[in-house]
Amino acid sequence: MKHRRNAHLIEAIFHKPWFITSSGYAAVRRLAEAKLRGEKDDWEGMMQSAREPMEIDGNGIAHIEICGTLSKNVSPLEACCGAYDYEWLEEDIENAMEAGVRGIWLEINSPGGACEGCAEGADLIAEAARKIPVVVYSDGTCASAAYNLAVSGTKLFGSQSSTWGSIGTIIPWTDESAMWAEEGMEWSPITNTGGVLKGAGMGPSLTAAQRASLQQYVDDAFAQFRTNVLRNRAVPAEAMTGGAYLAPRALEYKLIDGILTESAAYEKLVALVK
Repeated sequence: MKHRRNAHLIEAIFHKPWFITSSGYAAVRRLAEAKLRGEKDDWEGMMQSAREPMEIDGNGIAHIEICGTLSKNVSPLEACCGAYDYEWLEEDIENAMEAGVRGIWLEINSPGGACEGCAEGADLIAEAARKIPVVVYSDGTCASAAYNLAVSGTKLFGSQSSTWGSIGTIIPWTDESAMWAEEGMEWSPITNTGGVLKGAGMGPSLTAAQRASLQQYVDDAFAQFRTNVLRNRAVPAEAMTGGAYLAPRALEYKLIDGILTESAAYEKLVALVK
């Protein structure tokens, strides 16, 4: 079982596309490498996730918090290390809507995360926003996959020092061919006839066809991201090249609707639900 979990972790961290900032990915990679070395196994079962429960206040507004690196089907260890499961968002929104809330306050502090599960989460927020106001607020980071979720909200507000954007997709590939050559190793897979793409990502390097295939995968994921952004906001092309921006420039690029304190942004939502 442990080996299967590790195989899933390796595939997700090193070979799948991500909507995430470079600093966010660096943190994920350090934690993953520590886990693979067995340094944190004792934590599992002993620590609780920092997930904040959904609450409904006196104004009939549901408070939902998204914090940490976004992923799907996270383990208890990943949760206590700061991962946030897209399925938690689904649970919170469904519970809020079933409770008949008048609005949703969605507070985000996340560098982004995995592509898988992100589009579905964005659609859930959009569906809720068609029925009731959904105000997104961040006084930290709302980037990449987190921004893809946020952009489906009714209004987006941030503090003066908050960070937004990082609209882009990446597979963090490392070419290890020089290291393999130094160790006298040669990649020689046996695949079915015509299966030129089957070994992509398994060996130390990529063929031109394999790189083109992975590039298409990344571009398709980015197309979904870009479409969702433009469906909701008139963001210029220069703001969709992977850069992250402090709130003043994010406002200039129409990534957000205003720079406000948390209390002022909340009052905007209260006004919308009245």
